[in-house]
Amino acid sequence: MQPTNATGVPDFLERMRETLPEGRVPAKIFNDPNVYALERERVFSRAWAFLAHESEIPHPGDYVLRWITDNSVIVIRDEHGQIHAHLNRCTHRGNQVCKAEMGNASHFRCSYHGWTFKNTGELMGVPYYREVYKESLNRSEWGLRAVRVETYAGLVFGTLDPDAETLQEYLGGFQFYLDFFLKPGPGGTEVYGPPERWIADADWKICAENFGGDGYHTPVTHQFGFHLGFYPSSGTTHFMGYAVHMPGRGHTIGIGHTPGLPPFSGFPQEVVDGMHATLSPEQIAVFKDARMAVGTVFPNLSFLTQPFSLTPKQTGVKFCTMRLWHPRGPGQIEMFSWCLVPKDAPQSVKDELYRVYNLAFGPAGTFEQDDFENWTNLSRQNGGSTAADFDLAYFQGLDWEPLQDFPGPGHAFTPYVTEIGFRNLWGTWLNYMLTPVGQQVDRSRVPPAFHPVDAKGQP
Repeated sequence: MQPTNATGVPDFLERMRETLPEGRVPAKIFNDPNVYALERERVFSRAWAFLAHESEIPHPGDYVLRWITDNSVIVIRDEHGQIHAHLNRCTHRGNQVCKAEMGNASHFRCSYHGWTFKNTGELMGVPYYREVYKESLNRSEWGLRAVRVETYAGLVFGTLDPDAETLQEYLGGFQFYLDFFLKPGPGGTEVYGPPERWIADADWKICAENFGGDGYHTPVTHQFGFHLGFYPSSGTTHFMGYAVHMPGRGHTIGIGHTPGLPPFSGFPQEVVDGMHATLSPEQIAVFKDARMAVGTVFPNLSFLTQPFSLTPKQTGVKFCTMRLWHPRGPGQIEMFSWCLVPKDAPQSVKDELYRVYNLAFGPAGTFEQDDFENWTNLSRQNGGSTAADFDLAYFQGLDWEPLQDFPGPGHAFTPYVTEIGFRNLWGTWLNYMLTPVGQQVDRSRVPPAFHPVDAKGQP
């Protein structure tokens, strides 16, 4: 067991407050039982967690089961089209009331004592209501516990904190970058089928970091792509582009550029036309020359758009994957991976996008296998007994200044390969971890240095 202070916080997290501004991150933040227990209590109990895409529940009564750490959540559309989320827990004895991963239901009946709940959460049926309860049970007080939900561009988020800031405030301007993934046309996006899911012995945080814009690993981990000509870039151009983060919020994105590519290369013409119809001039200026874009919404939702071609030296087709790094315990995740497709696109385009996505980032995808080999090894090594006094190096960009004329919000830096956004991610995570339950996370403190900010959000 690691030493803790009077508040139950491991000592190495207190030390991280001093070492993070120097570019040092304790290895014990990965794959540590004390850290995971504190994350459940202080991160996932307060953050907005991704639950589902609206297209997964298109009809009244449609539902899916999802999770916020170890809390099972029913996400359902009621008979009037409104989206609800309920804890999947009967209020009588706590039994699971919904056991199917997805389906359609107007009611949920507990298999233990038969309490029955409407899909809006109200308790409707109680066996022996007259004989046993003498009609004295106030059913309005014993409905399924609601999880607060809000949506953005088809994404359904939930929070366990009734006093949490709104989702719009939580995203804090990162919507500007999410639109590139979520608004490829007036109809937005839809998922191409249910998510692919698998269990892996990896810490969720290293996955979230990687998809926050880790272009540094690509020429090494995925070097086959360069050797075989599957990338529209080379080792001498791959680092180019922009890294952007939202100070104090942990959201971060990497936007890779390759000189000479045509605007919105790799996208079908229907999608290019849709982007011009839905994105602002500032968004088009940021993304039109992007070879790829990869970003993370704090804490554990990520997106990636990149080209992949089976024909060497050709740009290929740009697909979009959305993935949730769901923690199952210290050093273990359940992977949820979707292919997002433009809702307005022809079916032939959707089919091709899914085919390319599956080859690259499906469960047996070429890139997916490369990444998870590293992530599982990293998680295992950082769980060893010698990791307690071991710091990881996050030195890239320590003395860089943000761009002053970047069209988008947040702090932007060039080139794309840097660890500035990752230090912001870890600083935001640390801010949550060091803030006791019952207190609001102070957004006026900007990680990693925890300097106060002025009214414009500048340190």
